[in-house]
Amino acid sequence: MSEAIHNYEANLLCQYENWGVYLHENQTYLGRTYIALARGGEVDPFTDTTSDEQSELLVVVSGIKSALDKLYQPDLLNYANLRNTWQHCHWHVVPRYSMSRVVLGHTFEDPNWGRNYAPYPDTVLSRDVYERVKTDLATELNN
Repeated sequence: MSEAIHNYEANLLCQYENWGVYLHENQTYLGRTYIALARGGEVDPFTDTTSDEQSELLVVVSGIKSALDKLYQPDLLNYANLRNTWQHCHWHVVPRYSMSRVVLGHTFEDPNWGRNYAPYPDTVLSRDVYERVKTDLATELNN
């Protein structure tokens, strides 16, 4: 993958007051994003976030769900906050699909449908496909 795909700031889709929404660099699950808290430090997502941050998180998640529903119609969404490899407060939004989806000729298939999303393969996309997903999601999120 190109350097830009691994540059987290380059993958910013939408910035809210307290949270940023980013396209995940591995698109095994079409439209996978993560939501990162804007402030730093060791922040537990349940006990250390403020009421404003928690309220806004619901707005952010709702916006992501609406964008994904419009673009790719996932069958369900998985949410994860593990902080094992990156301790910063963030949430993964993992769309799940019972049937394949196609973007610019690339077929996305959920390798773990009906099971936990992890482990999963490292899916390498062409730059065109990755950028299309990024542009489409950013457009929907910023409307």
